[in-house]
Amino acid sequence: MARERTGFIVSQVCATVEYTDVDGRHHKITKAAKAQTADSKNNLKDAEKQALKKKHAEQIIRDTITELKQRGATQCKGSTETRHFARVGYTDDQGKRRDVVRAAETRTHARDLIKEILRNLEEHGAQAFDADRMTFADLATHYETHYLIEAQYVDGRKVAGVRSLKPALGAVNTLKQHFGRHKLRSITYGGLCKYKSDRLETPTRSGGQRAIASVQRELAKLRRMLNIAQREGWIRKNPFAAGEPLISMADERKRERILTREEERRLLEACADPRRVHLRPIIIAAIDTGMRKGELLSLRWRDVDLEHGVIVIQAFNTKTMKQRELAMTTRLKLELARVFEESTQDPAARIFGILDNVKRSFTSARKAAGLLDVRFHDLRHTSASRLVGAHIPLSEVGRVLGHTQANTTFRYVNMNVETAKRAAAALDAFNVESEVVPAPESAMLN
Repeated sequence: MARERTGFIVSQVCATVEYTDVDGRHHKITKAAKAQTADSKNNLKDAEKQALKKKHAEQIIRDTITELKQRGATQCKGSTETRHFARVGYTDDQGKRRDVVRAAETRTHARDLIKEILRNLEEHGAQAFDADRMTFADLATHYETHYLIEAQYVDGRKVAGVRSLKPALGAVNTLKQHFGRHKLRSITYGGLCKYKSDRLETPTRSGGQRAIASVQRELAKLRRMLNIAQREGWIRKNPFAAGEPLISMADERKRERILTREEERRLLEACADPRRVHLRPIIIAAIDTGMRKGELLSLRWRDVDLEHGVIVIQAFNTKTMKQRELAMTTRLKLELARVFEESTQDPAARIFGILDNVKRSFTSARKAAGLLDVRFHDLRHTSASRLVGAHIPLSEVGRVLGHTQANTTFRYVNMNVETAKRAAAALDAFNVESEVVPAPESAMLN
């Protein structure tokens, strides 16, 4: 905490001379006036110092204009200006003497600034003013050190850190490349808008169009970091709050891709290749349970009851941090039983033996199956759509998928061709029924 805090007002008188040189170019010279005399240097009151400064400023103007005219300058014009500053001195935790100086419009404003500076020192310490020199790179280092750490759990609940470090670090590195040298307090709403447009115009590694969703994830990370900076007193206000929302889920393109039975068959056949044989039980589990990829790869044998056909997803492995139980289909139960027989049968071992992801093998499988537009997450969409097609209530589908809000479940229920045909058939039946004209009452009597 800063110690020995003292505040005072500094009034500076400046002499300014504007002129035009012999070549017709306009110039301005500004010099600070002093209030020093040979005999009363340290015994002057503020009013006396100001009077001496103004007198010195007028002398500076006269001498400067005389010198400029001798050089051929024309249109020489002089003026004086009084500038006020709030200055607070303090001793930091290392015993070093520091000063905080803020420009003020009037002496009254300077007094208010002194009170504000002293209040900030009391509440936030010296770091509140170190923020003037703080760059975004400094904030990123703080964020990486204190927030981007391995997830920590207490009683199955995440209390600190992040579950997926790699994508989070990737987003922060991208932000550092753009904002790294910027002073933290110089980042504006306009700068955020420019970052968004620049990122959308930057092609992906493969040369394709960068998705709005990926840019918005980066912006969400940036907003989180700036919220931390505001909480720490390093910025007064998060620039995200200075204009229209920059992150809008409505702008993201919603995918409507589910697998048909034929496409599923081709994808599983592609897993017959020895290099992709490990992928088959993962794909079946994804389609038959609707589990997220992270939930699947985190499963251990102790989470599975093969006898009763039940899978328990631990809370710390779920996106919503809530435990849930799922039932196995017959083919999934048989598939996992086969994998178990071929494993070490260690209850603590991961079922699928994969620590990171299956991106390479899944990409290879979908290419072999001719399904280049299918993502792993589409298997979860497929599961949800099949449940709805089997007339499972939407609320129950949400519980199976681990959703806490119904709106989230709606995003996973996609209309395929079969659904569209069923809807058209239902309308046809309605139309046929409405076209039946009742017989006249007289005809009915006969």
